[in-house]
Amino acid sequence: MNQEIDYENVVIVPEKGITGTKNDIAILSEILSDKKNRIDRVLIPETCLKRRIQALAQEICNAYKNAEELILVIILKGAFVFASDLGREIYKICGLQGPEIRFDFIKAVTYGKEIKHSEEKKRKVKIELKPQNLEGKDVLLIEDIVDQGFTVFEIKQKLLEEENLNSLKICALLNKILINPTKEVRVIKNKLILDYLGFEIPDRWIAGYGIDAGEDFRHLPFIISVKENYYLNK
Repeated sequence: MNQEIDYENVVIVPEKGITGTKNDIAILSEILSDKKNRIDRVLIPETCLKRRIQALAQEICNAYKNAEELILVIILKGAFVFASDLGREIYKICGLQGPEIRFDFIKAVTYGKEIKHSEEKKRKVKIELKPQNLEGKDVLLIEDIVDQGFTVFEIKQKLLEEENLNSLKICALLNKILINPTKEVRVIKNKLILDYLGFEIPDRWIAGYGIDAGEDFRHLPFIISVKENYYLNK
């Protein structure tokens, strides 16, 4: 394990990924034995995810130590694993002295091209499922990955417009550093404040830890980059 990683701050993931433990490497060798055509490499090992999420939980505990209740609103589907682990870590750190943690869910469909490309300017976002009874609540919106930012930006705006919240912040596990975003995408990402962020990752297609590539690999306990040509030609 790379001992120089500072888990108290946003972790910058290099193109080659973060070096894992011997156990991480052994697990990768096992899954690659019959999936080499789909998986490129491990970007973030399981041990790294756990340590950064523990640090995020501590930061959130400090921020909400005087709150009676905190609603974690999970953006489906990809954020469910992250939100579950984060919620448990918050409880472990805060205990009964911290806010009561409650979970709720929001689901949005983003219309447009099935596969993201670098020249996109906008996508239409429709919210299909959203929480009820959020008036006066402290809400932490949980996202798995901020790519171009269309979905989470629209969800945040809708919640602020339609719900009389006490507060609304965003916690994202991953933020993708895009190589060639359009001007419109740059504007959205500049406006979008990520109050709590785990990792910044390179502009690669990723999966694992609740995130899918064509519905593959949600079950993996770590983050991988996948071979894009496989999914483009699927």
